[in-house]
Amino acid sequence: MPLPDGLILVTGGHGFIVRFYASVEIIVSLTVNQGGNMARHLASIGRRKIRIVDISRTAYLEPPADAEVLIGNLCDPAFCKTAVRGVKTVLHFAATMGGMGVIHSDNDFTIYQENHRMTLNLLAAAVSAGVNLFFYASSACVYPNSLQGADNKDVSLKEDDAYAQLPPSPQGLYGLEKLNTENVLFQYTSGLSIRIARFHNVYGPGGSWVGGREKAPAAFLRKALALKRTEASTKEMEIWGSGDQRRSFCFIDDAVEAILALIQSDCEEVVNIGDDRSVTVRELADIAIRCADLNRADVQYHYVHDKPVGVASRNSNNDRVRKLLGWSPKTTLEEGMRSTGGWIAGEMDQALNHLKQSERADVLRRWTTSEKIDLQAEATTFAILLPITSRGSASPDDCLDNLARFARSLALTTKDDIARLGVRYRVRIYLAIDHDDDFLLTCGKEGNRAERVLRQEGLSQLSTIICHHPRGHVCALWRDCARAAWKDGADYMTLMGDDVILQDASWMSAAVDAFEQLSVEHGVPLGFGCVAFMDTSFPGMPTFPVVHRMHMDIFKGEVIPDMFVNQDGDPFLFQLYRRWGCSRMMLPRVSNAVGGSEGARYHKVSAVGWTYGPLDDATTAVESWLCEHRQLVERKLTIDVVIPCYRVNLTYVDRFLALRPSSTCTVMFIIIVDDPCSPNIAALMGRYAHRPDIRIRVNAQNMGASAARNRGLQESSAEWVLFLDDDVTPEDNILIETEKVIRTNPSAAGFVGTALFPVADTVATAAIHLAGVTYFWDIARKRADDNDLPWGVTACLVARRHMEDNIVFDLGFPKTGGGEDIDYCRRKRDFSFAHGGVGFCAAPDVVVTHPWWKQGRRSWWRFYMWSKGDGALVAKYPEFTYRQAAPNSAESLVLCAVLTVGACTISLLTSGATGTVLRIAFLGTRACLSLLAANIAHDLYRHGWRNADRTAALHMALGGWQLVVAMIESTFIRIFSEYGRLAGMLERGEYGVIGMSFDWFTNRAGDGPRREENKNRLQRVALWILILAIWCGM
Repeated sequence: MPLPDGLILVTGGHGFIVRFYASVEIIVSLTVNQGGNMARHLASIGRRKIRIVDISRTAYLEPPADAEVLIGNLCDPAFCKTAVRGVKTVLHFAATMGGMGVIHSDNDFTIYQENHRMTLNLLAAAVSAGVNLFFYASSACVYPNSLQGADNKDVSLKEDDAYAQLPPSPQGLYGLEKLNTENVLFQYTSGLSIRIARFHNVYGPGGSWVGGREKAPAAFLRKALALKRTEASTKEMEIWGSGDQRRSFCFIDDAVEAILALIQSDCEEVVNIGDDRSVTVRELADIAIRCADLNRADVQYHYVHDKPVGVASRNSNNDRVRKLLGWSPKTTLEEGMRSTGGWIAGEMDQALNHLKQSERADVLRRWTTSEKIDLQAEATTFAILLPITSRGSASPDDCLDNLARFARSLALTTKDDIARLGVRYRVRIYLAIDHDDDFLLTCGKEGNRAERVLRQEGLSQLSTIICHHPRGHVCALWRDCARAAWKDGADYMTLMGDDVILQDASWMSAAVDAFEQLSVEHGVPLGFGCVAFMDTSFPGMPTFPVVHRMHMDIFKGEVIPDMFVNQDGDPFLFQLYRRWGCSRMMLPRVSNAVGGSEGARYHKVSAVGWTYGPLDDATTAVESWLCEHRQLVERKLTIDVVIPCYRVNLTYVDRFLALRPSSTCTVMFIIIVDDPCSPNIAALMGRYAHRPDIRIRVNAQNMGASAARNRGLQESSAEWVLFLDDDVTPEDNILIETEKVIRTNPSAAGFVGTALFPVADTVATAAIHLAGVTYFWDIARKRADDNDLPWGVTACLVARRHMEDNIVFDLGFPKTGGGEDIDYCRRKRDFSFAHGGVGFCAAPDVVVTHPWWKQGRRSWWRFYMWSKGDGALVAKYPEFTYRQAAPNSAESLVLCAVLTVGACTISLLTSGATGTVLRIAFLGTRACLSLLAANIAHDLYRHGWRNADRTAALHMALGGWQLVVAMIESTFIRIFSEYGRLAGMLERGEYGVIGMSFDWFTNRAGDGPRREENKNRLQRVALWILILAIWCGM
């Protein structure tokens, strides 16, 4: 019978036979570990489209490339309904199982509950969805113990033998569940084609080989191969039991061939799938020793009699399967063991790579023994690290009220995870109480007061740690709790506070799932990273993080460095693992009733400078650990985009926050709102405050762009910062291009991006270009190969942040801007050179487009104010200043006006003749007007003829009389700017530098710009004198 058309569902797909992602929330690798190979075989012959489900995200072997993969728990009925949607054939391999290290009596109830629940859920969903064929992987454990005793050496178990004894007495509840499930399935033969196979010890490449879930062939091969790799002269192999137990073993390829034959046949009877050659366990160990190329005489057997061994003798009778399906196994035990041993050897060598000699020896020693798994004791333990104090509240009893609320929320949000079948979770609370907190430490029959409150809420797994730290040192209490939990073997450490309310159920499984996703996405070991709750009282902040014990292993039992007092510990953990892209906020939420962004019960102490040396030191420690354990894991580049935001224009903000980096870079957006009265703040917060890669801060009052950028720097913990103005439009690839230039020149102080403007299509906008205002905005393109650009505008500027240079924007410059960008770049550049780096490099492909100010409407005041600010550079950087042969136009105009007023005043005081005063005033007016005419004429000559090539290169769409008018207006913008610098010098009392100029190229362009400026001034003076002489001679 051909398989029904349509989708095939394979459960337990990460297991051995399925060998793919299957949706079983089980700790072991599935039923007979058969699903993975089955899925691969179906895919290889192009049989049907395949959907694979598993609870695990990882597998030993790669799944079929075109298979659909679902991750979930078959103990969840809703997931089963999703899994079977559109399915016509179900191949059900998923189960909680393993070798005797798992299916012993201590695990009976857990195994029965989980396996039966999985199959019932899946069967119900299959019936409802109209599935045609349901294959079930049963087990040889269904056969009665009475037929498999020590006196049944040559037992050959036929399918009908399952009911040879009534009531049936299979091997443990594992076998009973399999037998009961067979009976349940046969109740649905009227609507489903049922196929059932009882597997007898399937083994081969891709199966579990370590951890307690492996079966005997893999266990013996691992032990033998480990002995081969040890240097010990005495080699001892462990065998559970006497070694006389008999078993038959079926190679995976043969088992897959039998399954395919069964599901494509009309056979509705249960069939054995196994080998009918049995050997003793001791003989199996002998074969493993030969496969490892060891001399049997060099190995001593150590018989362990206190471990489970199962039945005394078991062997498959293949008469029925041979008759009905024409199937017999083809692979001998020796051939299969040799093939499996080669695969396990490769897995072992890969695991041993990069281990230190001491670690390697310890791992090999552990591999020579087998584990007995206690499924309940193996539950994933979440340690709740809970500092608590009765101080700082209006009444000591308040802390107990807070604790009771926390406890209720903890019990409510963990009960589903704890009760769920298929995976096992438990919670243990580590209370940290100050040694002198007499109120809390008052003891009764149920422990101290805090313990009593927790027990009343049903939380019984508790440990109290009496701490001797200064008051308010919350991070020290966290460290004590984490250390104790680590020593107790806890899997996850959750940093909590007694005033926290957990809001969402199943947060433990959500955290585990997040760590699994990080492992799959970034190729890091499972448990590497940091997962934080969504804090509704402090949106965007990674408060109350969860870390795996792997973090504690890396840092030798210290959860956070001892420099942290009571602030910044949680963001430290988040930012540390962000450097590998392994920080994540999960959906479950918490609220922080007392602390958070509001007041706390203690004096808040920030860890000054933690984003520099301490974060770098921790990064180095993690890198060293990864190098030893997983060499291929590379760090990601971290960039923070800092946007001082006064306008809070969501059109621009949306564009910023839609930018995406490459897979080798992590980016955080830091928005500093500098207008607390903006009506758009609520919309901004509502739209983006929940995103973990966005941090929104609102200044209490308008501080100016420089102060906002400084706050952004303070909030940042990335290696690099990209400054963007809040009204620019970045290119979609700006983050990728930023990463490229950083990786090309990582020792740079920073990078100057390109800020373009829309085409200048009005007189006002063209005049701005012609006045030279925008010259340095695209300096990166003009000097694309320069690795020491003079400076760059903050509209698009990249700066190195992780060097502790204490350089911020100087707030002495005007809030409206002007000079602060040049000053910042020069100080960053000097620090970089002093510490072996280079200056600001050109980044011509890091591009933004800046709009025309005020939508292109005429506004000279902005340039005047900028110039007031940048005029301060003359006094601040005398090495870049010079004096020209003639004053600039603004200075000349002011000089004319001053001389005219002075002469009129003297004349009036000395002679009193108003006629003379009027003649002087008239002459002075002529001089000023002549000076303006000379400047206009010179700019027309300069832009229209002498430097016509430069004018043509400007991004303008004007010609004819409009261009002439723009040239004239550019004269007034230039003079207005020069007047701003003069006014600023006068206001600051910098009289000694009046008449001096600042070299905008900071000596990087030689004396060419100075000579050209000197020539322009002399030509204007000459033209001024000529015009004035002609006018006066008329």
